[in-house]
Amino acid sequence: MNVKLHRLTKLESQIVNLYSDGKYNEAIKLANELLDNAKKTEDKKSMMNAYMNLAGCYYYLGQIESAFENVLLFKQLCDEFGDERDKYYLYSLSALIYEFEENYNEAKTAILECIHYALELDMYYSLCLSYNTYSSYLIIEENYEEALNYANIAMQFAKNHCPSDVLLQCQIYINVAYAYIGLNQLDTAREILEPLYSNSYLNSNLHEKGYYFYVLGLLYKRLGIYEKALHTFQEATIILSTYNDHLMLRVISKTTAQLYELLQDFENACLMWKQYITYSENIFKLRLSSKVRELDIKHSVAAIERRANMDTLTGVYNRYYLETTCNKWLTEAKQTGTSVCCIVFDVDHFKVINDTYGHLVGDEVIKAVGETCLHVLGNDENTIVGRYGGDEFVAILKGYSNSEVFQKAQAIFTALTELQVPYLHHHIQLKISMGVVCTESVPSAKKFTQIFKIADQALYIAKKHGRNQIVFLSKDNCSV
Repeated sequence: MNVKLHRLTKLESQIVNLYSDGKYNEAIKLANELLDNAKKTEDKKSMMNAYMNLAGCYYYLGQIESAFENVLLFKQLCDEFGDERDKYYLYSLSALIYEFEENYNEAKTAILECIHYALELDMYYSLCLSYNTYSSYLIIEENYEEALNYANIAMQFAKNHCPSDVLLQCQIYINVAYAYIGLNQLDTAREILEPLYSNSYLNSNLHEKGYYFYVLGLLYKRLGIYEKALHTFQEATIILSTYNDHLMLRVISKTTAQLYELLQDFENACLMWKQYITYSENIFKLRLSSKVRELDIKHSVAAIERRANMDTLTGVYNRYYLETTCNKWLTEAKQTGTSVCCIVFDVDHFKVINDTYGHLVGDEVIKAVGETCLHVLGNDENTIVGRYGGDEFVAILKGYSNSEVFQKAQAIFTALTELQVPYLHHHIQLKISMGVVCTESVPSAKKFTQIFKIADQALYIAKKHGRNQIVFLSKDNCSV
């Protein structure tokens, strides 16, 4: 996995800590400072971090339009400069959007992608959050057994990898308790929730405290302690109103209205139902005005993957993608008996071209080779071509007969040797040496390095016998 770690600056670390503590206004102030600094220095990664944190902060403050604007700005930079970790953040932001749209199937799909990337990249704090968020969506769907399972997985990772993060564990405990309430295991839920009331870490994050009061109110409602339930619902409403958390406020107003009806206090029930309608109307207006439909997360992830796998100079695949794809095809070939072939080729006397015309012209030659190969091989899903390094290129073919592979090799060879790269008032004519081998000749090959080594030896033979030719190493002979 090719991942370049971005070391957080002191300012970025402060923003992350404020965001984690629910101090969103303070985090926004610093994120805007980070953004200003990053724009001056053209630090794209810091700009992305600023937009990402601004999006999250505005979302949890109920400023949905501002949140989505920053998501779009993050996405635009991500399309051009994003890396593997940014796939996680893209899916995380998309989950927030689907959550606001109450499209929980898509939200769950996005969070499962977050879990995948967090596991792959050892992002354990993010992994815990993702498992816990997935648990929250299952709770909304009243799938309490699965919700409890995912919350417990989150807690296991938190204790193993984030043991000092008490607030994270509190967040997970709340979902564990909520699942137990849904499963009617009220004593267990009470044992978890009531000790959290005075937890200093939870009290430091008001947004999380508001959610805690709501879940505690549900527990008291189920236990029949109605006055306590009403009091905790009111506490939750007061806190979450400061964040304009329309989704949670609507849920609380509905639950409180139902409780008043249970108590036959129809006047207050009517007031709460009116609040519920108001929150519903506000959410509907925000959805109409949001730019959510401009966002295509899957497109951005695909763009990141393409860029991570491409050689920037030529537009063909890079060495990493060549190796990983070939390894995958060789593994499959062992089970299916499919042939995998490797073609290795380079430009004869490329150093002379560089020395004579300069490295910029040399780059143009390399680009022309890459473009020509793409044109010859087309969009065949069983064929990939990439730049191994310098002027050396590799094509991997799956499922072709020896004769078909040789025809492909000849087509590449002919196109490249007929290629004329313009330079001032004349053209540079290329000569190509090429080595070809298939798994039929090296049945023991399990890795790219093994089949490449034999093809590279064939290339060496082509050089030794005068260059500008193809050498195909078969099981029985060596044809030149």
